[in-house]
Amino acid sequence: MTEQKLDTYLDLCTQVYDLSKPTPPEDAYAFYRSYVADAKGAILEPMCGTGRFLLPLLTEGFEVQGFDASQHMLNAMYAKAKLQDLKPTVWKDFVEKLDTPEKYSLIFIPSGSFGLMINSEIAKRALVTLYNHLDHDGILLFEADTLHFAPTQFGVWNGSEWHRTDGKKISLNSLALPIEDYICSFECRYELIDGKNIINTEIETLKFRLYEPEHLTKILKEAGFKNVKIIKAFDRNKTYGINDEVIVCECRKS
Repeated sequence: MTEQKLDTYLDLCTQVYDLSKPTPPEDAYAFYRSYVADAKGAILEPMCGTGRFLLPLLTEGFEVQGFDASQHMLNAMYAKAKLQDLKPTVWKDFVEKLDTPEKYSLIFIPSGSFGLMINSEIAKRALVTLYNHLDHDGILLFEADTLHFAPTQFGVWNGSEWHRTDGKKISLNSLALPIEDYICSFECRYELIDGKNIINTEIETLKFRLYEPEHLTKILKEAGFKNVKIIKAFDRNKTYGINDEVIVCECRKS
C-alpha cells in the first residue's frame, strides 16, 4: 500500500510558519486553555503542527497529546521541545486514519486547520473518527473559516520576507486564486536566500475549505454528535455573528 503523503507544509513552509507565528494568539490560547483546564480526562490536539499551542500547554503542566501529517512540522516541534526540555507525546498521522484505543475527554483543532481537509468525504470521515475517539461525554472543539474569510483580490502576487538567525532569509510570494466549490487556493513560492543567491526553492498550492455554519451543524450531527453549538471566536459564552470570518464548533458527544 502506498503511503499517503503531503505536498504542502514542506521544509521552507514550516520555517515560515514558525517565523511568522512564533506564539499562539493570546485570545485563542486563553480560549482553548479554558477547555483544557476543564477536561476530566485525556486531551488530544490533531493537526498540532509545530506545537504552537501544544508546547505552551505542556509547559503549564497540562498533559496533551498530538499528531500531524507533516513530518517537517513534527521535526520542528521536536527541536523546540528539546530546547524547552519537554517530551511531548506526538506522532505522525492523518485525522481520518486515527486509530488508537485511547478515548479523549477533549479533542481540539485550533487555527482553522480543520479546513485543510478539502475533500468533503475525508472531512466527514475525520469527524466520525474523532467522534469515536471521544469519551461518552467528550468534547470536540475546532475552528472553521467562513465565506467572509475569503480573499477579495485575485491575480495579484503578494510577497514577504522572513529572516533566520543564521543571516539567511526566506521569501514568500503567494497568489490567491478564485474560490471554487467553497475551496480557497493560494499558489505559494518559497525561496531560501543566502546573500544574493537562491539556494533552495519550494512551490506549494495551499488549499482550505470554507464552511457555512448550517452546513457544519448538519455534517457534525450526521457524524453522531448530539449537541452542536456554533460559537464566536474566541468567546465560549457568545454566539457567532453572521459576518464573522472565523467561527468555533463546540461538539459534545452526548
